Amino acid sequence: MCGIVGYLGHALAAPVLLSELRCLEYRGYDSAGVAVIQDGQLAVMKAAGKLSNLEKLLDTENPRATVGIGHTRWATHGVPNDENAHPHTDCSSTLAIVHNGIIENYQELRAELTACGHKFCSETDTEVVSHLIEDELKKSPDLLTAIRGAVGRLRGAYALGIVSQNHPDKIYAVNHHYSLAVGLGENESFLASDSIAVCQHTNRVLRLEQSEIAEITQKGARLFSFAGEEVKRNPVSMDNVQFVTDKQGHKHFLMKEIHEQPLVLRQTIGKYLLDPRNPVDFSPSKKEAGVGAGLSYGVTLTDAEIARIDRIKVVACGTAYHAGMVGKYLIEEVCGISVDVETASEARSRRMLVDDRTLTIAVSQSGETADTLAAIGEAAGLGSLVMGITNRPDSHLALVCPHLIVTECGIEVSVAATKTFTAQVACFYLLALYLAERKGILPAEKLMEYKAELLRTPALIERILSHEDDIRLKSVRYAETQDVMFMGRGVHFPVALEGALKLKELSYIHASGYAAGELKHGPIAVLDSKVPVVTLLIPGSVYEKTISNAQEVKARRAQMIGVAVEGDELAEKTFETVFWIPPISEFFSPLISVVPLQLMSYFIADYLGKDVDQPRNLAKSVTVE
Repeated sequence: MCGIVGYLGHALAAPVLLSELRCLEYRGYDSAGVAVIQDGQLAVMKAAGKLSNLEKLLDTENPRATVGIGHTRWATHGVPNDENAHPHTDCSSTLAIVHNGIIENYQELRAELTACGHKFCSETDTEVVSHLIEDELKKSPDLLTAIRGAVGRLRGAYALGIVSQNHPDKIYAVNHHYSLAVGLGENESFLASDSIAVCQHTNRVLRLEQSEIAEITQKGARLFSFAGEEVKRNPVSMDNVQFVTDKQGHKHFLMKEIHEQPLVLRQTIGKYLLDPRNPVDFSPSKKEAGVGAGLSYGVTLTDAEIARIDRIKVVACGTAYHAGMVGKYLIEEVCGISVDVETASEARSRRMLVDDRTLTIAVSQSGETADTLAAIGEAAGLGSLVMGITNRPDSHLALVCPHLIVTECGIEVSVAATKTFTAQVACFYLLALYLAERKGILPAEKLMEYKAELLRTPALIERILSHEDDIRLKSVRYAETQDVMFMGRGVHFPVALEGALKLKELSYIHASGYAAGELKHGPIAVLDSKVPVVTLLIPGSVYEKTISNAQEVKARRAQMIGVAVEGDELAEKTFETVFWIPPISEFFSPLISVVPLQLMSYFIADYLGKDVDQPRNLAKSVTVE
């Protein structure tokens, strides 16, 4: 969460900083600000609310500086207002910092600094750092030395960008268990929390690794460890990385991304499986399109390692967690391997029982989710085989996972995940088939049948999207409700959870997802004629039981909504509203049954006038614990 940017060069800094911040607004939009050095003086401009508020302020102020840092905030400490917006300065107002992360010992540091005469202007943990550097400068006038002294007194995980009017030809960056990238241009340098933001200006990128400080000038960057030792590292090429974002005629990015799912699935599946007669190929020789020679990925598990895997653990958060739950069903069904799925934050809160016979899989769209990174790091430390599934081959997750499966989603601008969910689920299908093939579990004919059906799913989603108007008319009937329940059994249960999450995220209507058989154990008590219940009803092993659960709901006079396969006469009789999907096997249905739920959530939110692409209180990349 929170986005850090910086620029030092020959162009005006403000437009460059704004262009970088637009790429990073998904990280938080509670407030935004910049600090520039103009005519030898530090100037700070910041505004609560979305980035557009800062743009208006900069249009008025029209700073002519060529060096500066910027920030877009997701609030952790202190309410979103002008005072708590970044950048924050020291007492002399000659030094400014922007910050991502949490300073765990900020209260004791604040008390210590206040006792020494420092005056604080905000409620944030961030402001402590600017005063701490100011305090360290009293011991040594060298800014790099002062920064090293300050970080030695900080506890927590954080990234920092720093400018000082006493050093107008430099920007300093600090990375401690986060992610920062320096873009190297011709006599200009760029800084950002995400390489996407700098790749619109240059294709040469230098990533800060953990516990490193960068001293950035127009000519380049020098890296130092926290101990002060210089670190040598070559930049990597990020040729052709996508950074241009366009709605392509859609009202919102979210709708564009829902419609991109057939293409995303074709690209993700096709990268590893082009023909149902061929094995799934996770070879590390394959490269992410546009990623330079310094970045590669793949799965290099040996047959001996695969043979000894007797348990799989999946750690993830939010939508990625739901994708992992689908993955559990698939791998257990196809491979007979026990799979545990746990939210990464909970996995870290107790003893992690993994060993060298466990494969731990971390799932994260951004590859920067703090809890997920910490959980996979702990698993690796305990001897587990570790694998990542991510949309970003240049992410922190990619650096720490020797085995990596990369989705082909492109940029997902909308904060609520749609196309990345279906791509992550597709990766679990591919992984289940890969393990089954390598272990010799399934006959060749059955594997080919599975692969052929997987390759057909993008076309089925296109059929659903062709009925978008019908789904919209059915969805808005429920826009005024206060509570919605989603239910499903087996592989449909995580899809119910994802449907409930989307509705909550986008419309702010309270929604909850349940395993259908659990309704009678408590949740059925809340049902009455005002509560719609969405039931996932797909022919298969749990069809009859799910119908029985739907009848129990109907007996309580709840409003009945179903997701069912075309031609299902029983579904038509049972539900007042049906979102129809093309015929598909129960096993592969999650890839397409989630689509009408995404559309339902979108249409309700849009009808209610909600900010669909940037829902309140949320950020896309959750980089704080």
